Amino acid sequence: MIDLSFLKYFYILESKIMENLENMPRHVAIIPDGNRRWARKRTLSAWMGHKKGSENLETLLEVFVELKIPYFSFWGSSQDNITKRPKEEIDQLLKIFKEEFARLADSDKVHDNEIRINIIGSWREQFPDDVKDSMEKAIRATEDYDKYFYNFFIAYSGIDEMRNAVENIAELKTTDPNLIIDEALIKSQLLTKDLPPVDFLIRTGGEPHNSGGFMMWDVTDSQLFFSEKLWPDFSNKDLKDAIMEYSHRERRMGK
Repeated sequence: MIDLSFLKYFYILESKIMENLENMPRHVAIIPDGNRRWARKRTLSAWMGHKKGSENLETLLEVFVELKIPYFSFWGSSQDNITKRPKEEIDQLLKIFKEEFARLADSDKVHDNEIRINIIGSWREQFPDDVKDSMEKAIRATEDYDKYFYNFFIAYSGIDEMRNAVENIAELKTTDPNLIIDEALIKSQLLTKDLPPVDFLIRTGGEPHNSGGFMMWDVTDSQLFFSEKLWPDFSNKDLKDAIMEYSHRERRMGK
């Protein structure tokens, strides 16, 4: 006999989503921790964990279109990931970036759903030309879309982002002593100046903390969710369950 229990779950979930549509997040960010631990548990090389993690991301991206969440931000790598890890692991990470962004540039799902690909970080300064070409291709191929926005933080440091913003504002102040430094000015100097605040920040891997100042300005009032699952094991159902939990939360925003 065919097990149809999954259909029951699907219809219940769909009903709940419709009931709580007004409480759905507009911008979800994910810190995908646990790739290397996933690999170690299976006596695999660390890069195999990154490969499995990238495959997992590819399936999860569809959830944001399904739930009509327009902004999704994903921490792909920190600056330290690119400069301080073993050469084999770094080389494999670069290979994954090259392959995955080339795939996104040509993806029917990306183009059919009008998804714009943004890549934020210092990758242009650090990556070899062949990898950069692939990433630039994804950006150019989707730059006219404005229905969904997938933002990948690659070779990124939130601390550097904020320091650079402060330096830029200090320079502006020297040329205009009457310049008013307010929230709008600070936001305008960030790499994330075109993104709305993060409503919901998810971190996998069982370690409940932020890392490297990830989007520090934009996650100020975010709701947080920490999963014990390692990133390659974090499924579509896990993501949907987390978002459904968010939809039942009350965001008082200091009131």
